[in-house]
Amino acid sequence: DHFRKNKRMPKFDNTGDFNIFSVLGDPDLNAEKRIIKDQVEEDVRKLIDELPEDQRDVLVMRIYKDMSFKEIAERTDVSINTALGRMRYALINLRKVIEKNNIVLTN
Repeated sequence: DHFRKNKRMPKFDNTGDFNIFSVLGDPDLNAEKRIIKDQVEEDVRKLIDELPEDQRDVLVMRIYKDMSFKEIAERTDVSINTALGRMRYALINLRKVIEKNNIVLTN
């Protein structure tokens, strides 16, 4: 038990320059924020799953994989304009799904 507890606890520097507020402000230590973030990510994945496959693929490649439209076009064997159009329609349809489910987006 002692060893498990020590692994979970943050390590403190005893040099005298330690500031407790830097640990308290660390977002990695805030379980509530982590849970909320995980839930939001899961909800967004569910919304994205409702999109047509071609739009979903472009959206995932662009947002989550940070691919350029040129890379997306090459990967999906379509023109850049088609990839751009699919992204546009993915965002339009995503907004419709959000409105249909009465979801309020906040930061």
